[in-house]
Amino acid sequence: MHPKVHTDPALRARYGISGGKSKRFFIAGILLSITAAWFIWSGFNAANPDLRSELISFKVIDEQRISITYKITVRDLTKEHSCSVVARDIDKNTVGQVADLMPAGSLLAGGNLRTVEIATRLPAVNAGIAGCQ
Repeated sequence: MHPKVHTDPALRARYGISGGKSKRFFIAGILLSITAAWFIWSGFNAANPDLRSELISFKVIDEQRISITYKITVRDLTKEHSCSVVARDIDKNTVGQVADLMPAGSLLAGGNLRTVEIATRLPAVNAGIAGCQ
């Protein structure tokens, strides 16, 4: 384009050249900033849940009992928490289940190791965490 077209207001109006590009970039920048902030916030919350549990080990004690050790990490130490732990047989059927209750204030900041013994109706071969709340 000829340089005179950019400087003469009559030519700019004739060819539809407007000076509003900076407003478009400003709005795009704000939308990009909001989207980036949302991605950072959602990624942080997904990586750091309110409650996280991890199976450490299990040990068969005898034909009617199995012991499970797990780690629980919670954000809010003032609330009551509980985990449901299960024992399973060779066919993956649940043969025992215990709710491990943790009163408010009984957990420490960071990871807490818990060991629970589960009574079973049949011989168990493994144990796991069904869920925590």
